[in-house]
Amino acid sequence: MVLSIRRVLLLLPLALAACPAPAVRIDPQGPMQVWATGSLERIRPEDPAKPLVPIELFAARGETESFQVILTGPRGVRDAGLEVSDLRGPGGATIGRENLRLYRQHYVEVREPSPSLGNTNRSQGAGWYPDALIPFDAPGGRFRAIPVDVNPGRNQPFWIDVSVPRGATPGQYSGTYRITAQNGTLEGQFRLFVWNFELPLRPRLLSFVPLWNTKTKAARLELLRHRLMPGRVEPAEVRELVNEHGLNSIDLGFWSGANAQTCRARPAPPVAELAAARAARETGVPIYNFAFDELDACPNNLLPDIRAWVTNLRAAGVLHLSTLHPRLELLDDGNGKPLVDIFAINAEMYEEAQRNGLWERAKAKGSSFWYYTALLNRDTPFAPQWLLDYSPLNWRISSGFLAYNLGFSGILGWAADFYDTSRGQDPWTDVRYFNAGRAFNGDGLWFYPGQDVGLPGRIVPSIRAKWLRDGIEDYEYLRLLRDRGLNIRVGTVAEEMARSFRDWQKDPAQLEAARRSIGEVLHQGR
Repeated sequence: MVLSIRRVLLLLPLALAACPAPAVRIDPQGPMQVWATGSLERIRPEDPAKPLVPIELFAARGETESFQVILTGPRGVRDAGLEVSDLRGPGGATIGRENLRLYRQHYVEVREPSPSLGNTNRSQGAGWYPDALIPFDAPGGRFRAIPVDVNPGRNQPFWIDVSVPRGATPGQYSGTYRITAQNGTLEGQFRLFVWNFELPLRPRLLSFVPLWNTKTKAARLELLRHRLMPGRVEPAEVRELVNEHGLNSIDLGFWSGANAQTCRARPAPPVAELAAARAARETGVPIYNFAFDELDACPNNLLPDIRAWVTNLRAAGVLHLSTLHPRLELLDDGNGKPLVDIFAINAEMYEEAQRNGLWERAKAKGSSFWYYTALLNRDTPFAPQWLLDYSPLNWRISSGFLAYNLGFSGILGWAADFYDTSRGQDPWTDVRYFNAGRAFNGDGLWFYPGQDVGLPGRIVPSIRAKWLRDGIEDYEYLRLLRDRGLNIRVGTVAEEMARSFRDWQKDPAQLEAARRSIGEVLHQGR
């Protein structure tokens, strides 16, 4: 991957203006200002600049930590780019710049705010949001990363992922970043403290985030880079994805066709077909089949169909996952086992299962629970929402502290890269998902199509995907604490971050402080 700006890039034709404003005259002799901030601050186009101070990061071996560099100029900036140095650490240790991945943040417009039904967790309103991340190594097409023009008085944020090698020496590292433009050059410093523990390649939080529009190996690898599981994979690639890229679970992809709209199921696949599909993907990770989706409004809840599917899945040695309310009739398949091995439930379903005691009964029988959310549930608007115009912690906390504290072992997203080709939707300029005439911004769109930046057959991430990844790494910290028996004071710190769907921390600074406290305990091994 190209991680620094070659001088030749600055001679390319002018890029599209980065900030969402009418094209205006840019003075290439005007002054520039740059500053850096952490990953949980959302930078709007007209946010005021901040002082330039060194940015400090903390990360385990095998973890990716991020920060942002923001460029602005009162008279605009012409042909801007960003380059980074190697990081120099203890005893001459080095983390090379090849471990840093650079992106330009692309603004998308929210024209219709997503619905808000509660007082404690609401859409942040209409306006321009940084979301899509254009990689510096993308050759460019309709959009490109660098060089980029910045209109007067507007911000252009960049995103930097720092992936800590598994063999990195613990301790303090230092590096620099440099903005280069026709206007001049500015530099800043960043520091990384590498903790003396390592995150596993294969995350313990399971997930299912299916691809809808770009179903390629390259797209699956991009999901795995963010610790998200594509679910459905080809037999020929399974071993590589498990052993080298952290794939931790597999969905066989046999769909019943039954959801709240159809209320009708196809016949279950034959046992031999299910068993053959499972055997072709056997690598020691859980293999499940997502078969039924939100049937609670259907007559009789399709219980006979569920039983028929589960009978064949069990005979083939495949786990059954569905988005269903835990109900008494789903907790006995006739042999004392539940009909659902993995209940994927939202906040409303969770609270109901807690009230009626079926959460504990299902767990006692061997079921596990994954968290999901889609659109906006009228009864639980206070819960974290996966909508673009909600605050960053909606994403980060749901896959980390909340999932861990409430006992979820996975998360489920209904789509990674959905956009409606039937209405000619251009996701780079229109992030609306429509349901019942309402716009739910970014729902099911966590990754953007790569062809628009010169990467056909690939997808490029959103900032929201980075927040989910970071939450999954928070979850790993908490699992490591438990595995090592290092609960002490930190147990209370972690609990305070997310006590329930109604009571979770919304201050990014408090989350960062809690994560650092946990990291320091793991680092010291006490």
